[in-house]
Order: sequence, then C-alpha cells, then structure tokens
Amino acid sequence: MADKYSSSMTLMVVLLMTLGIGISCAVEYGAYGAPLPPQKFSDDYYKVYGGPDITASLERSSIYQGDKTSLFLTLTNRGRITSFEVNEEPAANKREEILAASRELELEKQRITAQDVSVRLAATNESAIDIRRSVAYIGNIREGHTSSSIEFPVEIYENTPRGAYSLYAIINYTYQRDVAVEGDEDRPEDPDIYYWYENRSQKVPLSLNVIRESGVDFMVVDVSPEHFQVGSKDNIVRIIIENTGDESAQDLVARLRPESGVYVSVDESPIPSLDPGDRAELIYKIDISEDAISTKRYRLTLTFEFSDAYRDRIEDDAQAYITLDKADFLPLPLAAMALAVLAILVFLIIRKKVGRR
Repeated sequence: MADKYSSSMTLMVVLLMTLGIGISCAVEYGAYGAPLPPQKFSDDYYKVYGGPDITASLERSSIYQGDKTSLFLTLTNRGRITSFEVNEEPAANKREEILAASRELELEKQRITAQDVSVRLAATNESAIDIRRSVAYIGNIREGHTSSSIEFPVEIYENTPRGAYSLYAIINYTYQRDVAVEGDEDRPEDPDIYYWYENRSQKVPLSLNVIRESGVDFMVVDVSPEHFQVGSKDNIVRIIIENTGDESAQDLVARLRPESGVYVSVDESPIPSLDPGDRAELIYKIDISEDAISTKRYRLTLTFEFSDAYRDRIEDDAQAYITLDKADFLPLPLAAMALAVLAILVFLIIRKKVGRR
C-alpha cells in the first residue's frame, strides 16, 4: 500500500512539475494528523537549516488625536541559512546523481524566501485605535529584501489619551522546508523534484505614539466677570489662558465664538508668543441678547491659530463659560417713559397747588 501511494505521489509530482504548477505542500499525515515528511526527503543529498525571519516597521511612529489617516508598514526578510549538512554524496560515476545533487543544492537556497506573505495589523487597545482595513497580501519576500509600503487606514478617536499604544503585525507565510531531487539515468538533465513546504507565523510588536497636533496645549484658568445680565450691552469679558504644553506658541490669535444669544463685537485677541507655563489675558467686548435665557450657562469657544517650532497654522480650541442673570433694571426705553410720566405727574401736582392759591 505504501509503495502504491509513493508511486502515485511521484507520478502526480512529476505531472504537476511538467505542467509548471507549484506544489504547496508534499506531506503525508500520520494517525493523529501530525505532518510527517515524505520518504523522499529522508535520503536527499543535502540538509539545510535556517529560514525566513520577517521584521516589521512603521514609517511613522506618532499620530494625532482625532486623526483619520493611514499607517504605512514595511516588511523586511532578514532570514539566512544557519547551517548546511551533506546527507548523501552523489556517485562519482553516475551523471544523473551529480546533476540531481547540483540541482538540489541550487534549489535549497530558496529555503529563506518567504512566500505568499500576508500581514494583519492589530491594536491591543481597540477602543483607542480603529484599524479600518487590517489585512494585506504582499506576495514573496526574498532574503534581504523589503516589501513596498503597505497601507492601513486608521482612525484615532478624539478621546484617546495621549501616550504609547501597542500594535502587532501578525505575519503569515509559507517557506520551502526541504527539497529533494531524484535523478533518472534515462533523462539525467530532467530529474524529478519534490518540494516540502511549511506554514509559519510571526508576531512582531510595534509601538504607536498618540500625540496632540502640537506640543502646545491651552487651558482656560479664569473668566472675569462670570455673570452678565440679559439684554446688557458693551460688556467686557476677560479670559485668562495658560499654555500647559511643552512647546511655545508663536503668532497666536485667539478668536471668541460664543453660543447663540451672546454676541461679540471684537472677536480677536493676538498674542506674539506664549511659552510653556505662561499665561495671557484675552479681552473681548460682548452684548447679551434680550432673548437670552437667564440662569443659563453659556459656552464661549476660544479658537486658537498659531505656529510652533515645526508647523505653521495649527488650530486648537478651548471652552470658557459665563452665566446670564435676569436684568434688575428697566430697559432704557421703558425707563425713559416712566421718567416722562413721573415728570408729567409732578408738573400737574405743582400746577394744581399753584392754582389753589
């Protein structure tokens, strides 16, 4: 039975090789499913050890909070032959064996080529980083060669804290574990070739640093006054900001964008420079609508445009808040009307008293 199977296997391999079709794996299976090398590989001419060794690297190691972009990964095959062993010498008087051994020695060099390579990029913390397409197929990578850039579209969530995050490149490929060449005296230059392929997986750790768009970081530390009356005009609000980051902001322009019901007439406050730890006072002139809601907390959005040591026209924002109180005085038209009525009443009372005299 074994001889019949071996003969059938040989015939199939020869047929496939004649047709130019590669063989993915030439393996027999034992009783428990463990792969066992075919008999042809037990007495081939050479034993070669080593194999592919794939490393992975990201072209950029940092990404901004809230960014929708792509990470680019490259794979490099740093595999090598670690040792070489002569298993059987070809007979010096048999040309078919000499040619078969020479062919096998040449083919053994393909052992360190990673074939049918695929890579999956995975994040340890999936709630912080969304990898929108995680699997890519590369093809073959020869020894010492680097793949072209592999694109992985990603999104970093707005609320992702800054810091280092762990990624993994899970790389799967096949490699030529062994090759056996059997000469035939009837056709010495066309020997039978048998390939034994094996699957391999590597998990390469990577690190991605999530950063703000700049090392500059603004925080509102004070708003004065915090209360304004509904319907009031020409109010001055002072907002103090601090650069809590680790870079200086240059050519900073802070614009006020208030919620509906609050109107700003002078909305820009330029600052030449704000170093880490420094504070600046921003002054704005605002009007409060008569239709604004008293006791409501209104949001004042500060939008910042600035430069740092590396980039120009960077944008950021921060929030300040004021509370609106009900007006404790009559609006000017009503007050004028009340004064006019009061003046008329006083005039009539005086005139009546003078008339009685």
